[in-house]
Amino acid sequence: MHSISHTSRAVKRFGALAVLVDCTTLEAALHVHAHLIERPAAGQVELVPAAQTVLVRFNTAEQADAFMAAPDLPATSGDVRTHGQTATIDVVYDGQDVTEVASLLGISQEAVVYAHTTGHWSVAFAGFAPGFFYLHRHDNVLDVPRRTTPRTAVPAGSVGLAGDFSGIYPRTSPGGWQLIGHTDAPLWDLGRETPALLEPGLQVQFRAVRELVQVPEQSPEQGTAPSADSFSNGAPTLPPVLTVNSPGALTLFQDPGRKGLTHWGVSPSGFADPAAAKEANRLVGNLPGATVLENLAGGLVLTSLEDTVLALTGAKVTATISQPEGTQPDVGEQAEDPEPFTPLVARAYAPFALKAGQKLTLSSVKQGLRVYLAVRGGFAAPFEAASSSRDTLASLGADPLTAGDQLQLASLPTSVVGNPAPSLPLPVAGETLEIRVIPGPRDDWFTADSLARFGQLTWQVSEASDRIGVRLLPAETPDTQTPLTRAITGELPSEGMVPGAIQVPPSGEPVVFLADHPVTGGYPVIATVHPADLRLLAQSPSQTLIRFVTEMPQEPIEITPQTLALPITKVQKHA
Repeated sequence: MHSISHTSRAVKRFGALAVLVDCTTLEAALHVHAHLIERPAAGQVELVPAAQTVLVRFNTAEQADAFMAAPDLPATSGDVRTHGQTATIDVVYDGQDVTEVASLLGISQEAVVYAHTTGHWSVAFAGFAPGFFYLHRHDNVLDVPRRTTPRTAVPAGSVGLAGDFSGIYPRTSPGGWQLIGHTDAPLWDLGRETPALLEPGLQVQFRAVRELVQVPEQSPEQGTAPSADSFSNGAPTLPPVLTVNSPGALTLFQDPGRKGLTHWGVSPSGFADPAAAKEANRLVGNLPGATVLENLAGGLVLTSLEDTVLALTGAKVTATISQPEGTQPDVGEQAEDPEPFTPLVARAYAPFALKAGQKLTLSSVKQGLRVYLAVRGGFAAPFEAASSSRDTLASLGADPLTAGDQLQLASLPTSVVGNPAPSLPLPVAGETLEIRVIPGPRDDWFTADSLARFGQLTWQVSEASDRIGVRLLPAETPDTQTPLTRAITGELPSEGMVPGAIQVPPSGEPVVFLADHPVTGGYPVIATVHPADLRLLAQSPSQTLIRFVTEMPQEPIEITPQTLALPITKVQKHA
C-alpha cells in the first residue's frame, strides 16, 4: 500500500488517477473537503467526501503523484463550514421502526421525534443513489444500528437512521436503515434545473407534522417528458433512420457519462469499454463522445429507414446485412427478373453502409461481451443529469431499447468517415487474462496470506456480473473456506469509489466496479484495476479466467479520462 502520513491524516493512492485522504472523523473530512474546494490541487477534477475520508480525483497520474508527495491540507480540523442555508423538511413520524428505535435507545417515541427535530443536521456526503445524502449532527443521540435484515423495498420519502446518520430515501429501493417517518419533500427531480434538493454543506431542519400529501412513487427517470431540445445535441430531432426489430439481451444508449456530479450521488456511468466506443465514433466521423448503442452479447436486429453509415466495434460478432422478407432492392422498372439479394457480412472496425430497407443482424458474441454500434451523426437520446448514458444502478437515462423503437440522428453528418483499424484486444475463452492492479487503499485490512492469494489465485467471472461490477469466484478451490480474509474485522465507514476499485465483501469474493458503480461503498478495496486494463474486464463474459498482477509497468503510461492508452495486458494459456 502506498500511503503517506500528514499530521493526523494518511494520504493513500487509490488507483492511477485518485488519492484518498483518510481522516479520523467526519468533521475532519468535511473540513478537508471545504479546504480543497477553496484551494483545489493542480489537476483536481472532483472531490467525494465520505464518513471519514475525502477522495480526490485527478486528470493525470502525474498530478496524483504530485499531490501524494506534497498535499496541501489544513493543519487542523477547524470548524465544519456550511452554506449558511437551511432546508426545512416536514416529516410524519410514523415509521415502521420508530418503536424499535425508542426501545434500543431506552427513550420514548416522543423523545425520538424531539431529538430528530431539535437543531440542524448537516448534509455530509452523497450515498448509494442520486439524491440520497448522509445527514450528520455532532450532538446526535439517535445512534442506532442498521436492521439485521435489510428490506427489499423501502418506500420513497422514508426518513431513516443508521449509526450516526439520518437520511431520506429519494425513491423506492432496498435498504437497511431504521425507518422513523416519511416526507413528501422533492428530493430528486430531473425536471428541475438542480435535480437534488440537498447538497453537501447545506443544513436540514426536520419539522414534525400530522399529515402530508401522499408521496408518489418517483423514480429518477421521472420528470418532464423529453422535448426536442432535451436530446443529445440540443437541436430539434431529425426523422428516424433505424427501427429496432430485436434489442437482443440488452441494448443501451451510452456516451462518455456524467462527470463531476458525485455531490448529487450520481456516479459517472458511460461507456463500459471507452476505447471501443470512441473507435466506433471515429470510424463514422463522429466526435469521440457521440452517443452510441452498447449491446450485450449480440442478438441486436435493426432495419434501416434511410441510407445510413454505421460502424461496429467491441465484442466479436457476425454482422449480416439482408433484405427484409418479401422485398427486393430497388433495381429500376426495366428489370424483369431481378436476382435475389445476397446477404452481406459487415466488417467490424470499418465503416459500412446500410441502405434504406436493409436489415442488420448481429449474431451472438463469439469473443468478448459488449458490442458498440455508432451511426454517422450520432444517436439522439434524452439527456438526464447532463448525459444520455443509461445508468443501470441509478436508473438514469433512457430505458433499454425494445422492439419497435425508432432511432433518430443527433445531427446531420458533416465530417468524413475514418479509415478501418485493427480490432482492439479481447479476452480469449480458455486463456487466463492478466489484469494489472495498483494495491490499496485498504490492502492493510487483509491478512498477509490473503494478499498473497489475491495475486496467486486464478479468478473466474461470475454470471452475476453486470455494468455495476464484475463479480469474481475462485477458479480453483482455495486452501481456506473464505478466499480472502481480513486482518481488520470491523465495519469500514463509507468512502468514495472509483471505476476499477476491487471491493471485498465478507464472503471474500472480490467485486470489480465498472461504469455504473455507486458513488460510495462500505467494503475495503484491496486494489484498483489499471485504467487501461479495465475495458478488458468489461469485455469479459462469465467463465473468463483472470489473474491479477500487482506490478506496474516500468515505463509510465499517461492515462487521462479523455484518452485511454491501449492496454499492454498479456493473455496466457491457462495451466
